[in-house]
Amino acid sequence: MRSRDVHAPRFPSRLHGVRRLVAAGLAMVCLAPGVAAGQDVRGTPEDTLAALWQSYRDRYITAKGEVVDPSREGRVSSEAQSYALVRAVWMRDHATFGRVLAWTDAHLRRPDGLYSWWWDPARNVALDRNTATDGDIEIAYALAMASVVFERPAYATAARALVRAIRAGATLPVGDGWFPSAGNWAGPERIVNLSYFYPYATPWFAWLDPGAGWEQLNARGYALIARSLDAGPWALPADFHVLRETGGLEPLPPGHALSALFSYDSMRIPWRVEMACRLLGEAQACRLSERLVSRLRALQERDGRLVTRYSAEGVARNAEESTSFYAAFLPGFQRVAPEIASTWRASHLGAGAIGGVMRDTHRYYDANWVWFGLAAADGVLDSRTPPVPGQP
Repeated sequence: MRSRDVHAPRFPSRLHGVRRLVAAGLAMVCLAPGVAAGQDVRGTPEDTLAALWQSYRDRYITAKGEVVDPSREGRVSSEAQSYALVRAVWMRDHATFGRVLAWTDAHLRRPDGLYSWWWDPARNVALDRNTATDGDIEIAYALAMASVVFERPAYATAARALVRAIRAGATLPVGDGWFPSAGNWAGPERIVNLSYFYPYATPWFAWLDPGAGWEQLNARGYALIARSLDAGPWALPADFHVLRETGGLEPLPPGHALSALFSYDSMRIPWRVEMACRLLGEAQACRLSERLVSRLRALQERDGRLVTRYSAEGVARNAEESTSFYAAFLPGFQRVAPEIASTWRASHLGAGAIGGVMRDTHRYYDANWVWFGLAAADGVLDSRTPPVPGQP
């Protein structure tokens, strides 16, 4: 098994073509990079995202193209590289995209075409050559979009090779199909991470790798997430599960080294499902997103807050809140429960909170998820995500 420490907190460790802009009363106010504390810069959602992106580049992306996490000794993950790549595409920043991609290919790419997940720049060595499938999928998605946005067919060629490598090296047979595993290491125990399911990316992968089963993947993934919610009145999907060949979803064995909590991995699931609702217009995704919002809303009403660790049964395991969690949940709440989204924008995602994320040098995860949350909730990704070639 790979040595990924999934228990360590990673904080101070996409209806298509439709713009869902925030109501006028919720216009964002934030501190731009380099602006003195207390001085506000008012602008559009796009302005806020541009400021956040500039701040992120300045703090976390080196001139060589590494995306470092200072809270983890400046180390680099395939996840970090992939986040920078997909954000660079949405920001139309070809220079940063090219720099990050070149470093990633030079240092993390494995002989099988997948990417090592963990790198130490100080020693210029891979700490773990195993893969994390979310990083591989996000890189493939960024490459696929970049081939259209930047008009570079070579990116589509690279994306196609990576998509096929994922299917060959990081999937598990399920029924008459397959589902992504948590990594190249996960086959013997059949371990999956439902936040590694990217439903809005599968039409791109079906375009690149037709007839290989991508077309059936979304229905399977939605069913698995729904199954995790069916486990009880407060149940949530865990960070990692065991997936049986029959399609049954089971908890990890007791004492397993991987996380069986709803925490910093699984908190991304509501964002991914809501993105599929918005970008693909899939009714199943929209209904599932509404169900996730309902569950999270009930937990917030029960506990007075949303925390960063819950058991799979929905029992709060700590009292800590995270900007990343509220940002990841924001797009679904913006559509389904806008009154709650409004309160979050005034508190957890208000000017002071966003300014703090932009100024702090040790909030890599927040700096990513505040951007992702606002970009999706404010409809910016609807307009900046190109259609899959050959589709309307």
